[in-house]
Parts: sequence; structure tokens; C-alpha cells
Amino acid sequence: IVISAGSGDGVGGSTSITAGASSAADGGDASMVAGSSSSGSGGALSLESGMGSTSGGALSVTGGVGTSSLGGSIALTSGSGTDTSSGSVTVSTANAGTAGVSGALSLSTGSSTSGDSGDVSVVSGSSASGSGGDIVISVGSGDGVG
Repeated sequence: IVISAGSGDGVGGSTSITAGASSAADGGDASMVAGSSSSGSGGALSLESGMGSTSGGALSVTGGVGTSSLGGSIALTSGSGTDTSSGSVTVSTANAGTAGVSGALSLSTGSSTSGDSGDVSVVSGSSASGSGGDIVISVGSGDGVG
């Protein structure tokens, strides 16, 4: 299945996939799933914003707002390997161009006006037959001050 919007000399076309809303029950679910294979690798799923001659397009992943209960959660989890290792999760910014700086990476929790703010946990996995995973925090090298 290919879903695309048209190109143009001006603004390119937009594409939107939206699940149905409900005023009396839960809203509809939306799902994008790559194909499975019984004899090879599963299909890849790529989500990428557009390139621009000035700035690239932004990519935003946001959990839904809950007006009377919890907001929607976001989970990034690698796939498990039934007989082998699980997949990796990498969060990084791209290298800078010839005249810029690399992007910042920020990990933070939200603030609260009436209760505790959220925790930040960095935890490595345990092992039943080997060593637990390392946690490494390092600062990059540079030729200037700071």
C-alpha cells in the first residue's frame, strides 16, 4: 500500500491518517505495522520528516492529552530475539555540518503544580549468567574552553 501526497512548485501536498473520534466511548485506534516473515527478516518501518533547502521538517511524537485522567504514554522498546539478543535502542543527534554545532540532547521530566514531578531513571539490565550492563557517561573532547 502506498499513500502519498502530490508534489508542487509551491507547497507540497499533505497527508493525514486519523482514527475516528467518539463523544461517548474510546476513540478509534491507529496502527502502522511492517510486514512479518516466517523465513527471513521482518519488514522495516521508517518514519522520517522531509528535507528542506533551509530547515528540515520536524518530527514530533506526542502522547494524547487526558482531561480527567492520565495523559497518554510513549514507549520506545526494541524487539526481543527469541533465540538470540534483543535489538538496540539508539537516541542521538546528528553530526554538525561544516559551520554549525551538533544538536542538543535533553532528557527531562515535566513539572507539577500540586504533586511530585516525574523521576528520571537510568538502569542497566541484570544478567543470570554474565555481567550486568555498564552505565557510561562521558564528555566529548574539544579544542576550546568549556
